[in-house]
Amino acid sequence: MRPVNSITPELAGATGPAAVPTQLAILVVDDDRRCLEVNLAACRLLGLPRSAALGRTVDDFLAPGMRKRLDHVWRAFREGGGHAGPFELNSQAAEVHEVNLSVVANVLPSRHLLILTTTDARVDNAQTTRQALPEQRRSSRVNSRFGRGGPTPREREVLTMLAAGATDEQIAEMLELSPATVQTHVRNAKAKLGARTRAQAVAMALQHGMITVG
Repeated sequence: MRPVNSITPELAGATGPAAVPTQLAILVVDDDRRCLEVNLAACRLLGLPRSAALGRTVDDFLAPGMRKRLDHVWRAFREGGGHAGPFELNSQAAEVHEVNLSVVANVLPSRHLLILTTTDARVDNAQTTRQALPEQRRSSRVNSRFGRGGPTPREREVLTMLAAGATDEQIAEMLELSPATVQTHVRNAKAKLGARTRAQAVAMALQHGMITVG
């Protein structure tokens, strides 16, 4: 399976009239702010290789004076998401000095989507990708990346519900499916996206504008 940071050059910051102006820098973190997944854009922004980012907490990426400030907002972020900043980074290799943090809470139980943006950019519940491209251009770009094997409308529907925090059983009840069928849809979506985990599949679907949250 392709890891979350193994994104084709086209998706990792291509140039030209059909390119997304700025790719979302995404981390998946747990309740303790520990980084479980990170994409290439986030690695570049932080000035760290993926191996150095995984397993570390968000606090480790911030200047010491920023960590107490993050503590004050994290409880609310973890429960309902939010946006705050700027936060100063502690790495001299980072692309920028400060970032804003946006959180989509509980994309899976105890798994949160953390989006980093430069202080001159804004993110609202991971919808930047949708706003960046007209529908036709976005669809063309997704098709270019995943071909005809991209997630089906039903699989995207299931991913959207996962992103909203629903369990397999809740999704099955809402869609009048069996839990086994829901799990099949999730497996198929993961395979088509090249994702190793559910959280990664949700993150990639958000990143490529296939689903939205909020």
